[in-house]
Parts: sequence; structure tokens; C-alpha cells
Amino acid sequence: MKMLSELVSLLAAYVDDTIPVAESEIRQFAEDQNIALREDHLQFLMRFGCAPDERPNIFTWYESDFDFDLLKSVYLDDDPDMALPPGTTFFGSNFVGDSLCIDITSGKIHAYDQGERFGPVHETIDGFLLRCLVSVYDEKAFSGKTVMRDLEPAEINAFRLNNARQKIMAATCYQLAYQATGTPLILAEYYFIEQQLIALYPPSNSLVTLSGGVLDKLKA
Repeated sequence: MKMLSELVSLLAAYVDDTIPVAESEIRQFAEDQNIALREDHLQFLMRFGCAPDERPNIFTWYESDFDFDLLKSVYLDDDPDMALPPGTTFFGSNFVGDSLCIDITSGKIHAYDQGERFGPVHETIDGFLLRCLVSVYDEKAFSGKTVMRDLEPAEINAFRLNNARQKIMAATCYQLAYQATGTPLILAEYYFIEQQLIALYPPSNSLVTLSGGVLDKLKA
């Protein structure tokens, strides 16, 4: 987790279109509305604010919004369709109605609808940010990139088996699904091997290796 947080911090330095939100404003709203707010969620809301009706570039690929103003509107509007499942806090949503919440205890980000929580989408906020940041800033943040396509299932399984200890477990991303399942479909998983960040995308049978750049700044 420490390495993941450090990597996210290095990548976040490329973000230049967000507006910081005061910690006191967020804490006061959470207290007024009796919202349980995790510390990592608080730091996220402080760092990635935006102007009204705008969306930071890092979230354009997700086509969703995750800012403090949206969180406020969800709690103030009290729309039954946006009711939160027990033990969670609102995290974000998009214009087609897909909504996410964060588990107050575990920190996992889940899909939800009308008060019902479904499978996980991200293991952690840092994992969510890694997916966003790598998708947008890979060319700026890394000096090398190679892509392997059309991998066979046996090749994917062999890679997973051989590198299980190097997997960044907290960064795994799952398919958004409105159903409870014990084995959600993995969309992306990340490995840190020999100072390289490797992204495995099972649905597209591809593997991306990123090297240099910010990775050279990671502490050994």
C-alpha cells in the first residue's frame, strides 16, 4: 500500500486542472449531515475539486464525477434513487445513473442503486486513482511503454502465477455490475516487477509494461 500511495502521489503531480477544497468545509458538511467520512476519502475530496459543471481530465475516461459538490448535492437533495446502502458513503456517479459508494470500514468502492450495494469496483481509492491516472497520463509520466496483445488465457494465467507476489492487490479494478457475486470480473490488475509497472487487462487479453519516468523516483 505504501508503494501504491507513493506512485499515485507522483502521478497526481501531472494533474493541473483541479481546484482544492478546504478541509474545514468538508468536515463541517460531514458533521452537519452526519456523514461518516474516511480519512482517505477526505483527502481525495480536498485534492480533486473542480469548477461547477466541469470535470477534471483524469475522470474523463471514467465519464463520471467524484467531486465534493456532487457529494453535497446527493445528501442535500435526499433523492430516494440515490439512497446510500448502510455502512457506506457516496463516492461518485455518471449521467447514465451508475453510482458508486465507499465502504466506511474496508475502503472498497462498490456499485450501488437505491440503497442496495453490489460488487466491488475498486479495492481502494488509491487503486481507483491509479487506474485513472495511468489511463490519462501514461505518455507523460513514463519514458517507456510496450504493449502485448492477443494473449492466450494460458499466458495470462501463467503470468499471474509467476508474479503473484508482485501484484498490487489494492489496485485491482472490477467490472461494474449490479449483482452480488463472489467472483467479480477483473478489468485491470497491476504488478510492480523490477522497477516496472505492468498493467494486465484480461478482458482485452493485453498487457502493458510501463517503465522509467516517475517509476525512477519510487523509493526502493
